[in-house]
Amino acid sequence: MDREIKIETENLALQLKYIAALEGLTMTKVKTLVNKKYNKTDSNRNLSNKLRNKTFRVTELAEIADILGYELYLKKKN
Repeated sequence: MDREIKIETENLALQLKYIAALEGLTMTKVKTLVNKKYNKTDSNRNLSNKLRNKTFRVTELAEIADILGYELYLKKKN
């Protein structure tokens, strides 16, 4: 079954943690995999701060989505 999740900016951190858990991963493991795949050195603390302060970049979200096996789409509102 394909899973579709509407991302809400107010709950982004919780939603990402939930999706990671559905995939059997922690955010720490997700960040480790992102760092490895995209040749980065960001810390888990850095990720936590960005999520808490809502200073997350779309590219970072796309990288996390990729690690979790998801794609990002923009859909016109009705």
